[in-house]
Amino acid sequence: MKRTFVAAASAALVSAASVAHAQQSTPAPTAPAAEASAEEEEDFGDDIVVVAEPGDQVRIDRRTYTLRDDPAAQSTNMFDVLGRVPSVSVAPSGAVTLLGADNVTIQINGQPVPGTNLEQVLRGITGAEVQRIEVITNPGAQHSAAASGGIINIITRQRLDGGLTGNVQAGLDTMGSYHLGVSPNWSRGPWSLSGSFGGWGGEQSQDFSRERRILSSGDTTLEEGDQDIEFGGFYVGRATVGYRPTQKQRFTLALDLVRGGNDIMRDTETIQSGAPVSAQTNLNMVEFYNQGLTFEFQQDGALPRELLKANVNIGSNGVEFEQEFALNPIAGAARESRSLNEQDTDSASARLEYERPFGEDRFLSAGLNFDIAETDIETARTTLVGPAIPADFSALLEGRQQTLAGYGTFQFEAAGWTWQPGARLENYRREVISGGLETDDSDLRTFPSIHVRRALSESIDLDLSYTSRIQRPGFQQLDPALRFVDVNRATRGNPDLEPSLTDAYEANLTYQNNGRSFSLTFYDRISDDIFSPFTETLMDGTILTTTVNAGTSEQRGLQAIARGPLSERWRYSANVNLMEREFDFLSDGDLERRNEFEYDGAVSLDYRDPDQNAVGANQVQFELRFQGPRHTLQSDLDEFVVANVTWRRKLADRIYGTLTAQDLFGTQTNFNEITTDTYFERTEIASAGTRVRLAITYQFGDGPQRPPPDQQQQPGGPPIGTQ
Repeated sequence: MKRTFVAAASAALVSAASVAHAQQSTPAPTAPAAEASAEEEEDFGDDIVVVAEPGDQVRIDRRTYTLRDDPAAQSTNMFDVLGRVPSVSVAPSGAVTLLGADNVTIQINGQPVPGTNLEQVLRGITGAEVQRIEVITNPGAQHSAAASGGIINIITRQRLDGGLTGNVQAGLDTMGSYHLGVSPNWSRGPWSLSGSFGGWGGEQSQDFSRERRILSSGDTTLEEGDQDIEFGGFYVGRATVGYRPTQKQRFTLALDLVRGGNDIMRDTETIQSGAPVSAQTNLNMVEFYNQGLTFEFQQDGALPRELLKANVNIGSNGVEFEQEFALNPIAGAARESRSLNEQDTDSASARLEYERPFGEDRFLSAGLNFDIAETDIETARTTLVGPAIPADFSALLEGRQQTLAGYGTFQFEAAGWTWQPGARLENYRREVISGGLETDDSDLRTFPSIHVRRALSESIDLDLSYTSRIQRPGFQQLDPALRFVDVNRATRGNPDLEPSLTDAYEANLTYQNNGRSFSLTFYDRISDDIFSPFTETLMDGTILTTTVNAGTSEQRGLQAIARGPLSERWRYSANVNLMEREFDFLSDGDLERRNEFEYDGAVSLDYRDPDQNAVGANQVQFELRFQGPRHTLQSDLDEFVVANVTWRRKLADRIYGTLTAQDLFGTQTNFNEITTDTYFERTEIASAGTRVRLAITYQFGDGPQRPPPDQQQQPGGPPIGTQ
């Protein structure tokens, strides 16, 4: 089913690209310079600044951030930056939430990054390659309705300066992890070449413990041991050929490639009533890949801000989990088994967008999207030693999903407000072949949205929004085959899983003046048929976790962000998100309602010397991130607090050093609790400890240089040094 179809789809998409295609990067400024400077740019701490790009001034549905355009920020990778972006929280497990919501869509130049290798992809992108970061907490009609948790879109930089520029980076930490990379940029006339190439690797050790208590008898077992992780890989990031024949026309062809893997070895012993009962070994071997080819085109129209954009992407991604388990009980027969789970996805997409102004205060945006993906999931279990409990098996799921969508938004001013109503029509189709059964489902829905803004004064804006979204189950969540993750623990998909629908409301009040800002965001998200893990014990003793629809959830919360200077050299940044969550949970087998208070946030203090271009210039940042408990149908995740310190220094004319101490107090421990009808379980994966990392960056060519403060003009305001 897959090979024939994808070949045909690829040919069709390439043909479509010859008619039109898109450029995700910021369009060339067409507004007068005076208009561009009317927007206020605010410094927001160590790496992040909020900025109103000329091409994005008309958009009221997102907040745009950028890394400082100085070499000190260039050695920072985007996964480390992610947790510093306002509204974003990254847990010790690597899970990303946006304004308290999970299922966040991470994009690079508008293309979603597969969640299976998200961290590795983002670690391969340095600050030098990033132009801006768009945070869309309440996505409107322009975006896929499946972005139910919001969107973080990382836009890479396209330099048009003549000649060769770029940087070389090398990093090493106290746990033996390393990163080597080079990011060159070259341009001459209408042609440009850019990209990033590198590799990473390393290892770490962590303590592991799992306590399980049988509720009926009170018997308790304690499993303890250590977990050793080795990882590595290489990447080719956004290797781009650009051609710009005129100031109003741009073509690009970009290649992305990531390959890597990790091995996790866990050796534990289980104790019951103070006496050892068994020893276990779990070897988890993972290999993953992500590759894609993107062709883009952008045509500026005759009117300011008139754009025709189109995009064609063909890609594939996959991950292979191979696990070997060994159980050696004090009494009884030893057991050994091997489990394999392999998932491969081929995908293609095409997007056509048109933007046109009508006068000074009206703006039309319309577009068409087509996405298709085909996935094969192979699952198998083989007994190596001892009885086959459960029985050996092999299974194959073949799935295809496609979405055809059209949208339109129209922005205008009326009664002192800026309005942006929109609607998106999506026709979704999913085909699944598994276990001799075949299903073919279609779903046609309309998703309305509206964003409005009012300027209450020169410094205060009020934004209101409503959107309708959907979370559809992935093929892994639908696959009924068992996937073992331990000797007697497995997960399974749920073929009956229904999509979850969300109505999201937001109100944001923002104050910005003289380098200081303060914002309050109130939100209310109501979701039906939410996804939640459900754990039970099977007759053969296997502990099985699957995903179920867990009723209705409502998240009501408030986020506050405050940033500004304390003096010429010191700045502060603080954000906190407070949320009340009402959801269904299981109590003695019955479904009941539960209210929980959840929170997360970050506080940072930043020092920097005034002239960052001077040799010996320093930057120091103290950062504290925290997150409260998280709750689902049966499980709870404990709170965490993490402290980091970063020191950056210009060592020579083109050489920069960064020394980072992560998790200063060793508090980044991952706790997870599960309560079922038959038992209570608490798992703890301890922090690997404080990690000290040294990174050296060498800049070649004429890279960005940040002018001294007395030459940095705040648009519409005085130089920073006079504030």
